[in-house]
Amino acid sequence: MRLTLTLPLLALCAFHLQSHAADTPPSGDSLAIGAGLAYVPEYAGSDHSRFVPLPIIEKTFDNGVFLGTRRGLGYQTVLDGVSFSAALSYGGKRADHKQGIFSGSDALKGMGDIDGSAQAVLSAGYQLGAVGLSLSTTQNIGQRDHGATYTLGASTQLYASATDRIGLGLQAVYGDNKHMQTYFGVTAEQSARSGYRQYSAKAGFENVNAALSWDHVIDKSWSVHTAAGLTRLTSDAADSPLTKRKTTPLLMTGFSYKF
Repeated sequence: MRLTLTLPLLALCAFHLQSHAADTPPSGDSLAIGAGLAYVPEYAGSDHSRFVPLPIIEKTFDNGVFLGTRRGLGYQTVLDGVSFSAALSYGGKRADHKQGIFSGSDALKGMGDIDGSAQAVLSAGYQLGAVGLSLSTTQNIGQRDHGATYTLGASTQLYASATDRIGLGLQAVYGDNKHMQTYFGVTAEQSARSGYRQYSAKAGFENVNAALSWDHVIDKSWSVHTAAGLTRLTSDAADSPLTKRKTTPLLMTGFSYKF
């Protein structure tokens, strides 16, 4: 779900579906709805985690158009064995104080809020034998000063049967100067308000991720989806004064009903 979830959870959800040919256009119309829970850090680098609800709505059309909580509104196709997709989505805000039980972190007091933003998401994928390769970019179009990220991914299916599929995914996420400064930098003004030392975060690989995913089919309509992984902050993201934990476990489980 790109609408409100944190960056680590986006990575985990991407892993979960990437391992099962998520970038391959469907052969016909389909609709799946469901719900689940995810266990994620309060923000990238936080040493506190929490459970958040995970709504699932995925509608695909046989002409390549899709709409859902994970990928937003977009179009996908395959040309000469390479899959392409383009989507309009939304990146959730980061609050500098707790807002209820599902958002914000008091550890960020004085840092100011990072507003949510409309995003353009462009992806390409190629199946090389048993390994699926992907390249994607997320460009903030509502808040240009939030910058952009670029993601390299690889996935493979470890086991498949009539009722179960297990996959492994790996990702590396690169952030440009604006993105890294927005999420991991501390300006002089922010330092005075929050007490964190001033810090300038430069462009570089923000994190690397690894995750296992498991899909279990109960019957022709009901399925259970589970994923577990780790994300490791790197380069200037790891050295940021906001980062209190560099390696974070990520968990999600949920069910869906396919019409």
